[in-house]
Amino acid sequence: MANTNLTCKVCGVVVPLTLANHLIEVHGQTVSDYRKQFPGEAVYHESLLEKFQQDYMAKARRGHPPKLDSLEVEIARIKFPVNIDVDESACLPLPGHYRIPEFGGLGQDIQHAATSLKFGRSIYVWGLPGSGKDAFFHAFSYLTRTPAIIKSVKPGSDIEAWFFTRAFNETGTYWEEGEVLKALRDGYLTSTGRRIPYMFLISDLDRADRAQAEHMRLITDSIQGRIDGPAGKTYIVFPGTIIVATGNTAGSGDERGRMISANPLDASIMERFNARYQFRWLDWRDESEIVSAKFPTLFQAIPNLSERIGNMTTALRDAIMNDDLYGEFSHRGLCSILEHAQDMLAILGNRKIPRTFLKQAARAWVDGLPDEDSRQSAWKIMDPHFVTLDEGDTSHIDEESSLDERF
Repeated sequence: MANTNLTCKVCGVVVPLTLANHLIEVHGQTVSDYRKQFPGEAVYHESLLEKFQQDYMAKARRGHPPKLDSLEVEIARIKFPVNIDVDESACLPLPGHYRIPEFGGLGQDIQHAATSLKFGRSIYVWGLPGSGKDAFFHAFSYLTRTPAIIKSVKPGSDIEAWFFTRAFNETGTYWEEGEVLKALRDGYLTSTGRRIPYMFLISDLDRADRAQAEHMRLITDSIQGRIDGPAGKTYIVFPGTIIVATGNTAGSGDERGRMISANPLDASIMERFNARYQFRWLDWRDESEIVSAKFPTLFQAIPNLSERIGNMTTALRDAIMNDDLYGEFSHRGLCSILEHAQDMLAILGNRKIPRTFLKQAARAWVDGLPDEDSRQSAWKIMDPHFVTLDEGDTSHIDEESSLDERF
């Protein structure tokens, strides 16, 4: 059997597979500290590196995979260590075609959130639907191999069941500890025997009622986070655990008349989060790469589609933010239009594209606006961008038929 042991250069102790756990427990050193002291010395056995390469590097897709010599990943220009001994199944999945936003307001928002993650701060992130709040933390968990649990708040549901429930068997009733209680108290046991902290992501916290929100008070305590247990017990939160919550509002309830399920959150609870950030919508420089990857045949079939759709997206979002249009045009809304366009393109096959193609595709979003005035306002904003479909090469345009005639 091959030798998988490593020798600690600090004290000479021999340990299997990885020195990471030994270094922190015995010497109070991180892997980075050890590498600075002993450049080039192995911390992980090559068999672990091979598994890491197979399970992680090939699946990182549009993320930012780390270099194997450093075992670090760069997120928003900040380097994070990668826990290669954490199983992928313990992490949140990487969203399809995701990329870390770099540009515009959201690029700045991500930079702040990544900074707080670097130092293990508790974070509350709010923003309009489709601004990538949950997606960013999914990507962070996957790319850094940080074990994570996600729970979504449903008004009126029993959040206490996340922590403990009363169960019964042939001998009677007993308290059963929940997934969240065990994760926050015990941390995650890696394949090499390390215990490392979880990230706990709570989605839609602003939908919580008063009783549900109270569970956050102990967990985010600035002196020492604690968890409610059965029979009045409390437990210490495992050191280094990251608590993250997301919502559509800043905690003051619905201000725009569009998030009616949002509730005001107790200010004393909101203050317990170390940081509170707003996420804005994607900058088109980031979003264009995402949608062109999601809908490749559509962008290949229509020349300059990215510029046209980008200008339309900017115009709609500016109108919404200026209260000239009552609705939302998130990344999901944009994708609903492009998805319908790609579906219609498949129906057309090799036939030419009707001149009204993009306008007809936009019905997948416009028809869902709340009232006729909003729909008319949206068409007025979008129409100038549809008429440019015939600019440049018109060989792909059907000058004779409308889409309604072709379907």
